[in-house]
Amino acid sequence: MNNLNSNHQVFFGCSDFSGLFRGRAISSKDYLKKLPYGCGWVPADQSLTPFGEIGPKNPFGSTGDLRLIPDKSAEYKIFKNDSGSPLHFFISDIKTLKGDPWQCCARNYLKDGIEKLYNLYGIRLKVGFEHEFTIIDHIGNAEPVFSMRAFRKETKFIDNLASYLSQANIDVDNYLPEYGINQFEIPTSPKPALKAADDAVALREIIKEVAKNCEKKISLSPKISPNSVGNGVHIHLSLFNKDNKDITKDNNYKNNLSKECSSFCAGILEHINSVTAMSAPSTISYFRLLPHNWSSSYNTISMQDREAAIRLCPEFYFNRKKIGSFHAEIRIGDATSSPYLHLGSIIHAGLIGLENNAKIKHFTNKDPSIMKEKDQKKLGINRLPKSLNEAINSLSKDKIFKKSASKLFWECYEDMRKTELKMTKKMTNNEICQAFNLVF
Repeated sequence: MNNLNSNHQVFFGCSDFSGLFRGRAISSKDYLKKLPYGCGWVPADQSLTPFGEIGPKNPFGSTGDLRLIPDKSAEYKIFKNDSGSPLHFFISDIKTLKGDPWQCCARNYLKDGIEKLYNLYGIRLKVGFEHEFTIIDHIGNAEPVFSMRAFRKETKFIDNLASYLSQANIDVDNYLPEYGINQFEIPTSPKPALKAADDAVALREIIKEVAKNCEKKISLSPKISPNSVGNGVHIHLSLFNKDNKDITKDNNYKNNLSKECSSFCAGILEHINSVTAMSAPSTISYFRLLPHNWSSSYNTISMQDREAAIRLCPEFYFNRKKIGSFHAEIRIGDATSSPYLHLGSIIHAGLIGLENNAKIKHFTNKDPSIMKEKDQKKLGINRLPKSLNEAINSLSKDKIFKKSASKLFWECYEDMRKTELKMTKKMTNNEICQAFNLVF
């Protein structure tokens, strides 16, 4: 099957609060005429946990109707080489019956932040997502980490994945055998913020599709087992002005961070617990956010330190020509977060920093966990939340950050996460890892 003329199903989906892609399928014979008005959706679907249970205290109950409206610019079409059906889907906005953006739509939360960033400050972002995942069907049979042997062992899978991503027009920088056993990393090329998040949603679905076709079991979960190397989702971003000039760097300021980028990053750090509650939003996320884990565990910003919450990445050159740009990498998140909430929370926190002309209080140059407590206190260094419960409690109290969305948005989000907490409370750490491996 090499074209879309035959009958197949086209999926209209949304990335919801649980971080999963859910929706409905439409026949390829009918989907074009249905693009303008989409398909029906239910408010309480936004209250689904990753495990499929609807939060019992969700604000919607059994009432209400919505529409999933596909975005024509977020269409992904992949033709398989076997006899199966093409993978064809649209990412959709959730809208009211009158056609207005629904206040609990995760994609709209991001779009709102992008719009404010440009309208208020003339700033656009270019963003790359760095995805990590682990092949778990032969976890005990591994080649050396980072090695070509580890890469070649999965050539068929990676080649198929590369083909699918190419057909979907998702640009990838490289395919990296990572530090964990049978772990891989895929960094995507920088692009406008909404497109970057759309591609992040699509890439996860494509990875799962390729794994199924190659008879592989993979997981994007933050922890495959309690003692394994974690899978993160890092966001690389640069700031550009209305003239499309990169304004991330300014040699006249500390650590070459421009005034705008400094305030943006300061906003993230000031509201880091709320950002964490949305970008590392699951019980299992906090198995990964530990000292010496090459993720992050403190509210720090640092040059090139992979333990920092925000790492400043240096530019590099070839034949005296700049190839890679100076930019910020936010290292907290993982794949249990919707890319729209992940990036959206970063932007909304950055907006607060810009509004208040916030200043970065400290740059670290070493691992905070080896610093004396009095030195941490002097620099204002604190641990990130150590659990989802702690993160949600911090978010609940952050009245300034919570102005970024409606009361209904937060009621739904917090109830869903508290429902997840209740479900996992009686599980052992191993059971929690197994449960998330099945879903993510």
